[in-house]
Amino acid sequence: MSEDTHTYPKPQYAWYMVALLLLIYTFSFIDRQILSLLAKPIQEDFGVSDTEFGLLVGFAFATFYTLIGLFCARIADSRSRVGLIAIGLFLWSFATAASAFAKNFMQLFVMRMGVGVGEATLGPSASSLIADSFPKHKLSTALSVYSMGIPVGSALAFIIGGAIIPIANGMPDISFLGFSVDYGWQKALLLVGVPGILLTLLVLTIKEPARHGQIGDMAALPVKEVFTFFRGRSKAYITICFGVSMNAAFGFGSASFIALFFERYHGVGGADVGIIFGFISLIMGPLGLLFGGYMADKWFKAGKKDAHVRALMLAPLGFMIPAVAFIMVENVIAVWILLGISNFFINSPSGIAIASLQVITPNQMRGQIISIYIMSTSLIGYGGGPFAIGFMSDYLYSGPDSLRYAYLTVALVTIPLGILTFLWGRKAFMRAVDQETERELAVLDQ
Repeated sequence: MSEDTHTYPKPQYAWYMVALLLLIYTFSFIDRQILSLLAKPIQEDFGVSDTEFGLLVGFAFATFYTLIGLFCARIADSRSRVGLIAIGLFLWSFATAASAFAKNFMQLFVMRMGVGVGEATLGPSASSLIADSFPKHKLSTALSVYSMGIPVGSALAFIIGGAIIPIANGMPDISFLGFSVDYGWQKALLLVGVPGILLTLLVLTIKEPARHGQIGDMAALPVKEVFTFFRGRSKAYITICFGVSMNAAFGFGSASFIALFFERYHGVGGADVGIIFGFISLIMGPLGLLFGGYMADKWFKAGKKDAHVRALMLAPLGFMIPAVAFIMVENVIAVWILLGISNFFINSPSGIAIASLQVITPNQMRGQIISIYIMSTSLIGYGGGPFAIGFMSDYLYSGPDSLRYAYLTVALVTIPLGILTFLWGRKAFMRAVDQETERELAVLDQ
Protein backbone atom coordinates (compact mmCIF):
# COMPACT_ATOMS: atom_id res chain seq x y z
CA MET A 1 0.00 0.00 0.00
CA SER A 2 2.98 2.27 -0.44
CA GLU A 3 2.60 5.51 -2.39
CA ASP A 4 4.63 8.51 -3.46
CA THR A 5 4.16 11.26 -0.87
CA HIS A 6 6.39 13.85 -2.56
CA THR A 7 3.64 15.19 -4.84
CA TYR A 8 1.34 16.19 -1.97
CA PRO A 9 1.28 19.79 -0.65
CA LYS A 10 3.40 20.65 2.39
CA PRO A 11 1.71 19.41 5.57
CA GLN A 12 1.40 22.94 7.02
CA TYR A 13 -0.46 24.17 3.96
CA ALA A 14 -2.57 21.02 3.69
CA TRP A 15 -3.75 21.46 7.28
CA TYR A 16 -4.43 25.16 6.67
CA MET A 17 -6.71 24.12 3.81
CA VAL A 18 -8.45 21.55 6.04
CA ALA A 19 -8.95 24.20 8.74
CA LEU A 20 -10.51 26.65 6.28
CA LEU A 21 -12.72 23.97 4.74
CA LEU A 22 -13.73 22.97 8.28
CA LEU A 23 -14.76 26.57 8.96
CA ILE A 24 -16.81 26.65 5.75
CA TYR A 25 -18.39 23.28 6.53
CA THR A 26 -19.22 24.57 10.01
CA PHE A 27 -21.03 27.54 8.49
CA SER A 28 -22.92 25.19 6.18
CA PHE A 29 -24.22 23.18 9.11
CA ILE A 30 -25.12 26.27 11.09
CA ASP A 31 -27.25 27.41 8.15
CA ARG A 32 -28.63 23.90 7.69
CA GLN A 33 -29.38 23.12 11.35
CA ILE A 34 -30.50 26.48 12.78
CA LEU A 35 -34.10 25.86 11.73
CA SER A 36 -34.39 22.90 14.13
CA LEU A 37 -34.06 25.18 17.14
CA LEU A 38 -36.67 27.57 15.76
CA ALA A 39 -39.30 24.84 15.33
CA LYS A 40 -41.82 26.04 17.91
CA PRO A 41 -42.08 29.70 16.82
CA ILE A 42 -42.20 28.67 13.14
CA GLN A 43 -45.01 26.22 13.90
CA GLU A 44 -46.89 28.88 15.84
CA ASP A 45 -46.41 31.73 13.34
CA PHE A 46 -47.04 29.74 10.14
CA GLY A 47 -49.35 27.01 11.50
CA VAL A 48 -46.93 24.23 10.55
CA SER A 49 -47.57 20.59 11.60
CA ASP A 50 -44.85 18.11 12.65
CA THR A 51 -45.01 16.52 9.19
CA GLU A 52 -44.65 19.88 7.41
CA PHE A 53 -41.78 20.84 9.68
CA GLY A 54 -40.10 17.51 8.88
CA LEU A 55 -40.43 18.37 5.18
CA LEU A 56 -39.06 21.86 5.79
CA VAL A 57 -35.87 20.74 7.56
CA GLY A 58 -35.57 17.57 5.47
CA PHE A 59 -36.72 17.23 1.89
CA ALA A 60 -36.84 20.99 1.14
CA PHE A 61 -33.08 20.98 1.64
CA ALA A 62 -32.17 17.41 0.69
CA THR A 63 -33.91 17.13 -2.69
CA PHE A 64 -32.10 20.00 -4.39
CA TYR A 65 -28.93 19.34 -2.40
CA THR A 66 -28.94 15.90 -4.02
CA LEU A 67 -29.95 16.81 -7.57
CA ILE A 68 -27.57 19.77 -7.90
CA GLY A 69 -24.87 17.73 -6.17
CA LEU A 70 -24.72 15.28 -9.08
CA PHE A 71 -24.06 18.16 -11.48
CA CYS A 72 -21.52 19.80 -9.15
CA ALA A 73 -19.67 16.50 -8.80
CA ARG A 74 -19.03 16.43 -12.56
CA ILE A 75 -17.52 19.90 -12.29
CA ALA A 76 -15.44 18.99 -9.22
CA ASP A 77 -13.90 16.03 -11.05
CA SER A 78 -12.55 18.13 -13.92
CA ARG A 79 -12.75 21.88 -13.14
CA SER A 80 -11.88 24.31 -10.33
CA ARG A 81 -13.05 22.91 -7.02
CA VAL A 82 -12.13 26.13 -5.22
CA GLY A 83 -14.26 28.28 -7.52
CA LEU A 84 -17.19 25.91 -7.11
CA ILE A 85 -17.00 26.16 -3.31
CA ALA A 86 -16.83 29.98 -3.43
CA ILE A 87 -19.97 30.22 -5.59
CA GLY A 88 -21.84 27.72 -3.41
CA LEU A 89 -20.91 29.41 -0.13
CA PHE A 90 -22.23 32.75 -1.38
CA LEU A 91 -25.48 31.16 -2.62
CA TRP A 92 -26.38 29.19 0.51
CA SER A 93 -25.48 32.07 2.85
CA PHE A 94 -27.61 34.44 0.77
CA ALA A 95 -30.52 31.96 0.81
CA THR A 96 -30.29 31.63 4.61
CA ALA A 97 -30.36 35.40 5.05
CA ALA A 98 -33.19 35.72 2.51
CA SER A 99 -35.23 33.17 4.53
CA ALA A 100 -35.74 35.98 7.02
CA PHE A 101 -38.10 37.66 4.55
CA ALA A 102 -40.38 34.61 4.10
CA LYS A 103 -44.04 35.34 4.84
CA ASN A 104 -45.47 31.82 4.69
CA PHE A 105 -44.54 28.14 4.70
CA MET A 106 -44.05 27.87 0.93
CA GLN A 107 -41.72 30.90 0.73
CA LEU A 108 -39.61 29.48 3.54
CA PHE A 109 -39.66 26.08 1.78
CA VAL A 110 -38.29 27.68 -1.41
CA MET A 111 -35.51 29.45 0.50
CA ARG A 112 -34.50 26.16 2.11
CA MET A 113 -34.27 24.68 -1.38
CA GLY A 114 -31.84 27.51 -2.18
CA VAL A 115 -29.70 26.55 0.81
CA GLY A 116 -29.59 22.99 -0.57
CA VAL A 117 -28.54 24.22 -4.02
CA GLY A 118 -25.61 26.19 -2.60
CA GLU A 119 -24.40 23.55 -0.17
CA ALA A 120 -24.40 20.92 -2.94
CA THR A 121 -21.11 22.40 -4.18
CA LEU A 122 -19.15 21.75 -0.98
CA GLY A 123 -19.14 17.98 -0.37
CA PRO A 124 -17.65 16.66 -3.64
CA SER A 125 -15.22 19.59 -3.98
CA ALA A 126 -13.85 19.64 -0.43
CA SER A 127 -13.41 15.86 -0.12
CA SER A 128 -11.61 15.78 -3.48
CA LEU A 129 -9.28 18.63 -2.45
CA ILE A 130 -8.39 16.88 0.80
CA ALA A 131 -7.89 13.51 -0.90
CA ASP A 132 -5.30 15.14 -3.18
CA SER A 133 -3.50 16.73 -0.22
CA PHE A 134 -2.85 13.73 2.08
CA PRO A 135 -1.48 10.19 1.58
CA LYS A 136 -4.02 7.41 2.13
CA HIS A 137 -2.79 6.33 5.57
CA LYS A 138 -3.49 9.88 6.87
CA LEU A 139 -6.66 10.52 4.89
CA SER A 140 -9.25 9.29 7.41
CA THR A 141 -7.84 11.58 10.10
CA ALA A 142 -7.76 14.59 7.75
CA LEU A 143 -11.31 13.99 6.54
CA SER A 144 -12.48 13.39 10.11
CA VAL A 145 -11.07 16.79 11.11
CA TYR A 146 -12.87 18.36 8.14
CA SER A 147 -16.04 16.47 9.06
CA MET A 148 -15.97 18.05 12.51
CA GLY A 149 -17.92 20.76 10.69
CA ILE A 150 -20.96 18.50 11.13
CA PRO A 151 -21.02 18.31 14.95
CA VAL A 152 -19.34 21.70 15.45
CA GLY A 153 -21.69 23.40 12.99
CA SER A 154 -24.70 21.65 14.49
CA ALA A 155 -23.52 22.52 18.00
CA LEU A 156 -22.91 26.16 17.13
CA ALA A 157 -26.30 26.31 15.42
CA PHE A 158 -27.88 25.37 18.76
CA ILE A 159 -25.55 27.51 20.89
CA ILE A 160 -25.75 30.57 18.65
CA GLY A 161 -29.45 30.01 18.14
CA GLY A 162 -30.00 29.73 21.88
CA ALA A 163 -28.10 32.98 22.42
CA ILE A 164 -29.56 34.82 19.44
CA ILE A 165 -33.23 34.00 20.11
CA PRO A 166 -33.62 36.47 23.00
CA ILE A 167 -31.48 39.04 21.12
CA ALA A 168 -33.49 38.62 17.94
CA ASN A 169 -36.77 38.83 19.84
CA GLY A 170 -35.66 42.17 21.25
CA MET A 171 -34.53 43.64 17.92
CA PRO A 172 -36.69 46.22 16.14
CA ASP A 173 -38.45 45.13 12.95
CA ILE A 174 -36.38 45.43 9.78
CA SER A 175 -37.60 46.73 6.41
CA PHE A 176 -35.63 46.31 3.17
CA LEU A 177 -36.77 47.11 -0.39
CA GLY A 178 -40.40 46.72 0.55
CA PHE A 179 -39.81 43.51 2.55
CA SER A 180 -40.04 43.35 6.33
CA VAL A 181 -38.63 41.08 9.03
CA ASP A 182 -41.12 40.88 11.88
CA TYR A 183 -40.64 37.62 13.82
CA GLY A 184 -37.73 36.87 16.12
CA TRP A 185 -36.87 33.61 14.34
CA GLN A 186 -36.64 35.52 11.04
CA LYS A 187 -34.15 37.94 12.54
CA ALA A 188 -32.12 34.97 13.82
CA LEU A 189 -31.88 33.57 10.28
CA LEU A 190 -30.71 36.95 8.99
CA LEU A 191 -28.02 37.17 11.66
CA VAL A 192 -26.54 33.73 10.86
CA GLY A 193 -26.72 34.10 7.06
CA VAL A 194 -24.78 37.33 6.52
CA PRO A 195 -21.35 36.23 7.92
CA GLY A 196 -21.16 33.37 5.41
CA ILE A 197 -21.38 35.82 2.52
CA LEU A 198 -18.29 37.61 3.85
CA LEU A 199 -16.43 34.31 4.31
CA THR A 200 -16.52 33.75 0.53
CA LEU A 201 -13.41 35.91 0.08
CA LEU A 202 -11.28 33.58 2.21
CA VAL A 203 -12.06 30.62 -0.07
CA LEU A 204 -9.98 32.23 -2.80
CA THR A 205 -6.81 31.75 -0.70
CA ILE A 206 -6.93 27.99 -1.39
CA LYS A 207 -4.76 26.67 -4.22
CA GLU A 208 -5.78 23.62 -6.24
CA PRO A 209 -3.51 20.64 -5.38
CA ALA A 210 -2.30 18.23 -8.07
CA ARG A 211 -4.77 15.43 -8.76
CA HIS A 212 -3.71 11.89 -7.78
CA GLY A 213 -4.88 8.56 -9.15
CA GLN A 214 -6.21 9.92 -12.45
CA ILE A 215 -7.51 7.87 -15.34
CA GLY A 216 -6.38 9.37 -18.66
CA ASP A 217 -6.42 13.16 -19.08
CA MET A 218 -8.14 15.86 -17.02
CA ALA A 219 -11.48 15.65 -18.82
CA ALA A 220 -14.45 14.41 -16.83
CA LEU A 221 -15.14 10.76 -17.56
CA PRO A 222 -18.39 9.88 -19.36
CA VAL A 223 -21.29 9.15 -17.03
CA LYS A 224 -21.63 5.69 -18.61
CA GLU A 225 -18.04 4.85 -17.65
CA VAL A 226 -18.60 6.03 -14.07
CA PHE A 227 -21.79 3.95 -13.86
CA THR A 228 -19.99 0.86 -15.20
CA PHE A 229 -17.22 1.30 -12.64
CA PHE A 230 -19.75 1.81 -9.82
CA ARG A 231 -21.61 -1.32 -10.83
CA GLY A 232 -18.38 -3.35 -10.69
CA ARG A 233 -17.87 -2.37 -7.04
CA SER A 234 -21.54 -1.81 -6.23
CA LYS A 235 -21.67 -3.98 -3.11
CA ALA A 236 -18.83 -2.04 -1.49
CA TYR A 237 -20.39 1.31 -2.42
CA ILE A 238 -23.89 0.30 -1.30
CA THR A 239 -22.46 -0.85 2.03
CA ILE A 240 -21.03 2.59 2.74
CA CYS A 241 -23.91 4.63 1.30
CA PHE A 242 -26.82 2.73 2.83
CA GLY A 243 -25.13 1.85 6.13
CA VAL A 244 -24.23 5.48 6.87
CA SER A 245 -27.68 6.61 5.63
CA MET A 246 -29.28 4.54 8.38
CA ASN A 247 -27.05 6.28 10.90
CA ALA A 248 -27.97 9.70 9.46
CA ALA A 249 -31.72 8.96 9.40
CA PHE A 250 -31.84 8.59 13.16
CA GLY A 251 -29.10 11.13 13.95
CA PHE A 252 -30.42 14.02 11.85
CA GLY A 253 -34.05 13.08 12.36
CA SER A 254 -33.78 13.15 16.14
CA ALA A 255 -31.71 16.37 16.11
CA SER A 256 -34.32 18.10 13.93
CA PHE A 257 -37.02 17.62 16.57
CA ILE A 258 -34.81 17.86 19.67
CA ALA A 259 -36.14 21.28 20.74
CA LEU A 260 -39.75 20.11 20.42
CA PHE A 261 -38.86 16.86 22.24
CA PHE A 262 -37.50 18.66 25.30
CA GLU A 263 -40.26 21.26 25.33
CA ARG A 264 -42.99 18.61 25.21
CA TYR A 265 -41.56 16.00 27.59
CA HIS A 266 -39.17 17.82 29.90
CA GLY A 267 -40.42 21.41 29.96
CA VAL A 268 -37.10 22.83 28.74
CA GLY A 269 -37.40 25.94 26.53
CA GLY A 270 -35.84 26.24 23.08
CA ALA A 271 -33.12 28.70 24.12
CA ASP A 272 -31.98 26.43 26.98
CA VAL A 273 -32.09 23.34 24.76
CA GLY A 274 -29.92 25.13 22.23
CA ILE A 275 -27.22 26.06 24.71
CA ILE A 276 -27.13 22.74 26.61
CA PHE A 277 -27.39 20.43 23.59
CA GLY A 278 -25.05 22.69 21.67
CA PHE A 279 -22.26 22.42 24.23
CA ILE A 280 -22.75 18.64 24.50
CA SER A 281 -22.45 18.34 20.72
CA LEU A 282 -19.48 20.70 20.62
CA ILE A 283 -17.53 18.38 22.91
CA MET A 284 -18.78 14.90 22.11
CA GLY A 285 -19.24 15.26 18.35
CA PRO A 286 -15.62 16.17 17.46
CA LEU A 287 -14.31 13.58 19.92
CA GLY A 288 -16.41 10.93 18.20
CA LEU A 289 -15.20 12.00 14.77
CA LEU A 290 -11.54 11.93 15.77
CA PHE A 291 -12.03 8.57 17.46
CA GLY A 292 -13.57 7.11 14.30
CA GLY A 293 -10.86 8.52 12.04
CA TYR A 294 -8.11 7.36 14.39
CA MET A 295 -9.46 3.81 14.51
CA ALA A 296 -9.86 3.61 10.70
CA ASP A 297 -6.33 4.92 10.06
CA LYS A 298 -4.83 2.68 12.74
CA TRP A 299 -6.44 -0.47 11.35
CA PHE A 300 -5.73 0.48 7.73
CA LYS A 301 -2.07 1.18 8.43
CA ALA A 302 -1.88 -2.21 10.17
CA GLY A 303 -2.99 -3.83 6.90
CA LYS A 304 -6.63 -4.53 7.75
CA LYS A 305 -8.39 -3.96 4.44
CA ASP A 306 -11.83 -3.74 6.08
CA ALA A 307 -10.59 -1.03 8.47
CA HIS A 308 -13.08 1.58 7.33
CA VAL A 309 -16.10 -0.72 7.55
CA ARG A 310 -15.03 -1.87 11.00
CA ALA A 311 -14.76 1.74 12.16
CA LEU A 312 -18.15 2.61 10.62
CA MET A 313 -19.82 -0.28 12.42
CA LEU A 314 -18.58 1.01 15.78
CA ALA A 315 -21.15 3.82 15.46
CA PRO A 316 -24.48 1.91 15.59
CA LEU A 317 -22.99 -0.60 18.04
CA GLY A 318 -22.03 2.28 20.31
CA PHE A 319 -25.16 4.42 20.19
CA MET A 320 -27.91 1.79 19.97
CA ILE A 321 -28.46 1.51 23.75
CA PRO A 322 -28.16 5.21 24.76
CA ALA A 323 -30.12 6.32 21.67
CA VAL A 324 -33.10 4.18 22.66
CA ALA A 325 -32.75 4.85 26.40
CA PHE A 326 -32.80 8.68 26.20
CA ILE A 327 -36.20 8.55 24.47
CA MET A 328 -37.91 6.80 27.40
CA VAL A 329 -36.00 8.10 30.45
CA GLU A 330 -37.83 10.74 32.52
CA ASN A 331 -34.91 12.24 34.48
CA VAL A 332 -33.70 15.19 32.41
CA ILE A 333 -30.08 14.98 33.63
CA ALA A 334 -29.93 11.30 32.65
CA VAL A 335 -31.37 12.23 29.24
CA TRP A 336 -28.58 14.77 28.65
CA ILE A 337 -25.92 12.20 29.63
CA LEU A 338 -27.38 9.54 27.33
CA LEU A 339 -27.59 12.09 24.52
CA GLY A 340 -23.91 12.91 25.00
CA ILE A 341 -22.89 9.25 24.67
CA SER A 342 -25.16 8.82 21.66
CA ASN A 343 -23.78 11.99 20.07
CA PHE A 344 -20.23 10.68 20.36
CA PHE A 345 -20.96 7.58 18.30
CA ILE A 346 -23.50 9.10 15.89
CA ASN A 347 -20.87 11.58 14.69
CA SER A 348 -18.00 9.11 14.33
CA PRO A 349 -18.74 7.83 10.77
CA SER A 350 -18.69 11.11 8.83
CA GLY A 351 -14.97 11.35 8.03
CA ILE A 352 -14.52 7.58 7.75
CA ALA A 353 -17.28 7.25 5.16
CA ILE A 354 -15.76 9.87 2.84
CA ALA A 355 -12.29 8.37 3.31
CA SER A 356 -13.55 4.86 2.55
CA LEU A 357 -14.97 6.03 -0.78
CA GLN A 358 -11.75 7.87 -1.68
CA VAL A 359 -9.68 4.75 -0.96
CA ILE A 360 -11.56 2.59 -3.48
CA THR A 361 -12.23 5.20 -6.21
CA PRO A 362 -10.04 6.71 -8.98
CA ASN A 363 -9.53 10.49 -8.83
CA GLN A 364 -11.75 11.53 -11.73
CA MET A 365 -14.70 9.61 -10.32
CA ARG A 366 -14.37 10.69 -6.70
CA GLY A 367 -16.62 13.72 -6.88
CA GLN A 368 -19.33 11.75 -8.67
CA ILE A 369 -19.09 8.77 -6.32
CA ILE A 370 -19.19 11.17 -3.35
CA SER A 371 -22.30 12.76 -4.90
CA ILE A 372 -23.98 9.33 -4.95
CA TYR A 373 -23.08 8.94 -1.28
CA ILE A 374 -24.43 12.43 -0.57
CA MET A 375 -27.61 11.58 -2.49
CA SER A 376 -28.14 8.52 -0.31
CA THR A 377 -27.43 10.17 3.03
CA SER A 378 -29.39 13.30 2.06
CA LEU A 379 -32.58 11.65 0.80
CA ILE A 380 -32.64 8.80 3.32
CA GLY A 381 -30.95 10.55 6.25
CA TYR A 382 -31.47 14.31 6.05
CA GLY A 383 -34.75 14.01 4.13
CA GLY A 384 -36.30 10.74 5.26
CA GLY A 385 -35.31 10.88 8.95
CA PRO A 386 -37.09 14.15 9.87
CA PHE A 387 -40.07 13.34 7.62
CA ALA A 388 -40.51 9.86 9.13
CA ILE A 389 -40.46 11.22 12.69
CA GLY A 390 -42.85 14.07 11.85
CA PHE A 391 -45.23 11.85 9.89
CA MET A 392 -45.37 9.16 12.57
CA SER A 393 -45.92 11.78 15.25
CA ASP A 394 -48.90 13.21 13.34
CA TYR A 395 -50.51 10.14 11.77
CA LEU A 396 -49.15 6.82 13.07
CA TYR A 397 -49.33 7.54 16.78
CA SER A 398 -51.69 9.66 18.82
CA GLY A 399 -51.68 11.31 22.21
CA PRO A 400 -49.02 13.29 24.05
CA ASP A 401 -46.33 10.63 23.57
CA SER A 402 -46.64 10.47 19.76
CA LEU A 403 -43.29 12.18 19.12
CA ARG A 404 -41.56 9.91 21.62
CA TYR A 405 -42.90 6.77 19.92
CA ALA A 406 -41.93 8.16 16.51
CA TYR A 407 -38.35 8.57 17.77
CA LEU A 408 -38.35 5.03 19.12
CA THR A 409 -39.70 3.47 15.92
CA VAL A 410 -37.06 5.14 13.72
CA ALA A 411 -34.31 4.01 16.12
CA LEU A 412 -35.51 0.38 16.19
CA VAL A 413 -35.61 0.23 12.39
CA THR A 414 -32.47 2.12 11.36
CA ILE A 415 -29.93 0.87 13.92
CA PRO A 416 -30.24 -2.89 13.17
CA LEU A 417 -30.36 -2.20 9.42
CA GLY A 418 -27.12 -0.22 9.64
CA ILE A 419 -25.27 -2.98 11.50
CA LEU A 420 -26.51 -5.70 9.13
CA THR A 421 -25.49 -3.63 6.08
CA PHE A 422 -21.90 -3.25 7.29
CA LEU A 423 -21.66 -7.00 8.02
CA TRP A 424 -23.12 -7.80 4.59
CA GLY A 425 -20.61 -5.69 2.62
CA ARG A 426 -17.39 -6.00 4.64
CA LYS A 427 -15.70 -8.55 2.33
CA ALA A 428 -16.80 -6.68 -0.80
CA PHE A 429 -15.07 -3.57 0.52
CA MET A 430 -11.88 -5.54 1.13
CA ARG A 431 -11.93 -6.75 -2.49
CA ALA A 432 -12.43 -3.17 -3.71
CA VAL A 433 -9.38 -2.02 -1.71
CA ASP A 434 -7.28 -4.72 -3.38
CA GLN A 435 -8.60 -3.83 -6.84
CA GLU A 436 -7.88 -0.12 -6.45
CA THR A 437 -4.38 -0.75 -5.06
CA GLU A 438 -3.58 -2.99 -8.04
CA ARG A 439 -4.95 -0.40 -10.48
CA GLU A 440 -2.85 2.41 -8.99
CA LEU A 441 0.31 0.29 -9.05
CA ALA A 442 -0.34 -0.53 -12.70
CA VAL A 443 -0.70 3.20 -13.50
CA LEU A 444 2.61 3.97 -11.74
CA ASP A 445 4.39 1.21 -13.69
CA GLN A 446 3.32 2.65 -17.06
